[in-house]
Order: sequence, then C-alpha cells, then structure tokens
Amino acid sequence: MNSNHRKLTFIIALISLLFFQKNYANDDAVLALKKNNLQIDFSLLYYKINTNTLDLNIVSKKFKKMPTSNSFGVLNGTYWFKLTLNNTQESKNLIAFIPTHNIEKIDIYKNINNELNFISSTGNTVNREQIPVDYKFPAFKINSENESIFYLKVKFPKEANFPLKITTEREFVSYTSKKLVINSIYYGTAIIIILINLLFFLKFKNKSYLYYLLFLTSLIINFLLYDGSLIHVFRGNPFYYKLELFVHLFGEIWFILFSIKFLNIKDKHPYFTKLLFLSPIIIAFLYTLYLATNSYIYVAIGDAIGVSILPVLWLFGIYYLKQIPSAKFYVFGYLLLIPFAVYFILGFPFGLWNVNGEMLIMKIASWLDIIVFTYAISYRMKMKIVGREENSIENTEHTQMKPILMPLVHKTELVNPFYTLLKENILDIEPLTLRELDILESICEGLNNVEIGNKLFISINTVKYHIRNIYNKAGVNSRADLKEKLSLINSYKNTNNQPLTRQG
Repeated sequence: MNSNHRKLTFIIALISLLFFQKNYANDDAVLALKKNNLQIDFSLLYYKINTNTLDLNIVSKKFKKMPTSNSFGVLNGTYWFKLTLNNTQESKNLIAFIPTHNIEKIDIYKNINNELNFISSTGNTVNREQIPVDYKFPAFKINSENESIFYLKVKFPKEANFPLKITTEREFVSYTSKKLVINSIYYGTAIIIILINLLFFLKFKNKSYLYYLLFLTSLIINFLLYDGSLIHVFRGNPFYYKLELFVHLFGEIWFILFSIKFLNIKDKHPYFTKLLFLSPIIIAFLYTLYLATNSYIYVAIGDAIGVSILPVLWLFGIYYLKQIPSAKFYVFGYLLLIPFAVYFILGFPFGLWNVNGEMLIMKIASWLDIIVFTYAISYRMKMKIVGREENSIENTEHTQMKPILMPLVHKTELVNPFYTLLKENILDIEPLTLRELDILESICEGLNNVEIGNKLFISINTVKYHIRNIYNKAGVNSRADLKEKLSLINSYKNTNNQPLTRQG
C-alpha cells in the first residue's frame, strides 16, 4: 500500500512540475528577449464586429482588454484588434507573429492621423508570395521609431485563439531555427518507429503493431497541423480545416483499437468494449453538425468527448498492471501524453488557458511514448524468440512422447488428469504443449514464477511468456480464474467417471 502511494505521489508530482514549466517551454522567444534586456512594450485590445472598416472616432472606446488566455474559445468569427506599440529600446526591425494554426486571414492597418492605412495581409488563405514574412504562422514586420497603433482585422474559422508575440528579427530567426531542429528530430524519430511497426505487422500479422502505427501516424499529422507545418501545403485550400476533423476522429478510433488489443479489454469487458465505439460515432455526428452550421461549439464538445476516453483507458492499464505484463508499457508510455493531450485539447477550443501551436511539451510527451513502445517492441520480439526456441524443444519432446501419451488421454482412469489438456477438451482450453503443461501443474501447486523457473530450469521471462500463452488458451486473466477452471477436471471426473477429452 505504501509503495503504491509513493508511486502515485511521484506521478502527480512529475505531472505538476511539467505543468508549471509549460510557460517556460512555450515562451522561449520572450525569455530570450528578457535575457538580452530587450523590452518590447505593447498592449492589445479587441472588439468583436464583422465589418470591413472602422470609424475610429466612434469605436475607439469599444475596444476591450484581452482575456488572460488570449483566446475567445468557441466564439469564432471576425474580430478587430488594437495593437499599441509603445516606445521601446528596440522599435525597429520587429516581428509580430501569432503561433496558432487556424487563422484564415489578418488584414493589417496602421493608424495615421486617426485614419486606417492598409499595410498588408497574412494568414492561411494568403498566397505565400504575398505574405509579409515567410513563416508558417501568421507574421508581419513592425518598423517604427515612435509610438505606433496598428489595427488588425482577424477572421477565425474555428477556435478564436490569438497568442500574439513580438520579437526582434534576430531573435525570431534564432527562435524558428531551434523549432526546426526540434521538429526534425521528433518527426524523423516518429517516422522510423512507424516503419518498424509496419515491418513487424507484415512479418507477424499482429494487429497491435498496425493499430499503433496508425495511431502514431494520426498523432504526427495532428502535430503537423497544430504546429503549422502543413499550412504552406494547404495554403488557400478550405479542406485544410476539414482535415483536422478527420485526423481527430480516426486518431480516436486507432487509439481505442490499439488499447483494446494491447490490454485485451475485449475478452475482459466485452460490454464496455462496445460502449467505447459509441465515442467516435458521437464525435462524427457533432463534427457533421459543425460543417452544417459553422458553430464551433460542436467541435469543442466532440473533442472533449474524444479526449475523455484517453484517461479512462489509461486507468484500465493501471488496474491491470499485475495481471498483464505489457500493461506497464502502456501506463508508462502514456504517462505524460494523455494528461497533456487533455490539457491542450480542452485548452484550444474552449479558451480555458493560454495554449499555442508550438506543441513543444506535447512532443516531449510523445517522445516518451515512442521510446517506451520502442522498448516494448524489442521486449516482445525477445519473448517471441525465446518462445520459438522453447517451442522447438517442446515439439521435439512432444513427437517423442506422443506414442506414450496418446493412449493415456483416451483412458477413463488417467494417470495424470492434466494430460487431457494436450488435445481438445470440454473445458474449452486450447491444446497445451508439454512445457505449458509443466508450468500449469506448477501453478496449481502454488509456485510463483521464480520457483517455477528454478524447478524447470528456465528463465523468468520464459515462464512469463508461457503463462501468457496459457491464459490466452484458457481464456482467463489471472491465476485464480485459471485454478477455478482447472478444478472442474477432478470434479467432472469424479461425478461422471468420464474423460474430459472430446470424443470424435
């Protein structure tokens, strides 16, 4: 109990520490300015109105202070922003950029003698040749020696998120270079793991590899969308906004299928397994309502439903830690990814807190997932190799012992009733190998894994491998269930005086 309490405390402390560090990770460009004593003083106000022009004499007092989250959540549409750049040490050669991926267009005006003078436009629908700064996210240059006021007309097709940042050109170049290196390493690693899983799926036909590579592919595309890497590819293409919906939906489906397969949930909880698939159906319906009405609240609700499934499945992994050896990979692999996914997926559409498209902390969490499941793959491969070696020995032994054992399984009075499990039987336990039979008898004797290994002169990993095979063949999840099922051998024999083998 104390050990579990310490583990839980460690997990909570680790997640809390990373949450407190999120602003550090997201605002490294701003921190670089402070480190170099460069103070860029600006203020930002907003006014929600769908109009092409503003009469500054009338609306100047209608601008309001920005929310602390820099987001208006599901209240998408057209906004006007008043950006006031005060006198600063660095008032020339500045770059203003907005690291968020769903801004359709920004028209930039400068206030000169209380009149709006158009400067330029940027955003996802503006051609790359026409944007003022060649950057994936909306960005524009600011050159002014005195206090300047800019008015920005911004159209949000989805969530209204506006995390404006201003930095010098030099710091901007350094900032983007660092992000490029991080993204290259992350995406390169992820693609390699996807290819490895594809090769293993083609070789072993295990759907766990297929579902994981499809989920990881969906996750990568999500990150490419959020961090703006696909903006240039789909610039001006309205399908860009629909693609995110498809990726979210199929990512949900692949994660559910992978979790069901990896944790064997279907056999343990068949009813709950069916309920899990209601989630993508509901999400698809809500996304359809958004496409029909352009009301982003439907997407926000759908995303909230989808992300709520992640911690539920993660808790299943924790519950089955002792019963399923591979569950530890699932729990540790998603230790950071799931809580941060909940944080970001809820933060983006609802505007509950300050999030942007850099996704650095999410990529770090995903790195942990990739590393853990890469080890899990190698571990499973090792166990398969061990299993093949053991099965090769057992098949040889079984061939030699078959003339001796087969007459026994047909006799009513068996020397060892467990021999009935060497072929089809009425207990619906798939035929076992001789090695599995030895381990099964040891389990019934109450021996633990170490004692079984010592008795049979095999490694602990080999014992675990065979026990998993026995569980699968018997359709049980624990030693208690296995012993209960095997107790029928003697009871059936004593009451019916008949063998347990199926009569052809």
